[in-house]
Amino acid sequence: MTMPAIPSPRRPLAPPPAGAQDAPQALRPIRLKTVTPAEQIAQHLGQAILQGQYGPGERIGEQAVADMFSVSRGPVRDALRVLEAQGLVEVSPRRGTFVVDLVLNDVIDIFNIRGAMMGLAARYLALAPDKSALEGLAVRLGELRELTLREAPSLVEFVKAVGRMGTGLVQACGNRQLVLTYRNLPHDAVWQMLWVNQTPLDYDRTARRLESLQGYERLLELLRDGEADQAEAAMRKIVTDSCDEVIAHMRLGREEAVEEFRLRAL
Repeated sequence: MTMPAIPSPRRPLAPPPAGAQDAPQALRPIRLKTVTPAEQIAQHLGQAILQGQYGPGERIGEQAVADMFSVSRGPVRDALRVLEAQGLVEVSPRRGTFVVDLVLNDVIDIFNIRGAMMGLAARYLALAPDKSALEGLAVRLGELRELTLREAPSLVEFVKAVGRMGTGLVQACGNRQLVLTYRNLPHDAVWQMLWVNQTPLDYDRTARRLESLQGYERLLELLRDGEADQAEAAMRKIVTDSCDEVIAHMRLGREEAVEEFRLRAL
């Protein structure tokens, strides 16, 4: 597999503007750290895994990656530790590093965690007296509606539009701690793995795309009306429906048991 060369470090940031020396400490410009070779290698390898260039269970050899990027094995080991923390690989002593194979029960748990958090975000939006935050969601809903009504929409674009609805909901909820926690979930890379490909595991049927649109339309109505309980339930149902579709696709050709109670937990 051919991987791109590591780009040269970014140029230093411009000097602080005149008068910045007099600004409060918290407002003074902060010079960003240069991205390390390990971080760049992790980014490239992570994208390769998400795009299927490495298959589940495939071994990633340290020396092969070092040769690919023309670096020593030290930065490669650091990069693999980053990928392990993201849930994309498993490092086994004396055996090596292997791409993770998504276990169905884990996938269900990831949906449940995200669904619970998005349900909480919906409650905050419904209870908030100021509804101006819903304007951005309405714009994103319009984009989703336009894609839904196309005769043959791009599934990749549709999935991205659904993702923008979910992230927009969380970002608009006004709960900063929830936003930060959601943004830094340790299984985010695995979540992306489910969607960042040319054959998404949901929304491949017209009826399913329409169902998703109607779910978000109903959710927005409930948020505007301040119906917190119903809004949370509607958001959880959107996530649960998607989970059911993804698991049904992943079960094809796999002899793997699923603990059914997990499917009812959300």
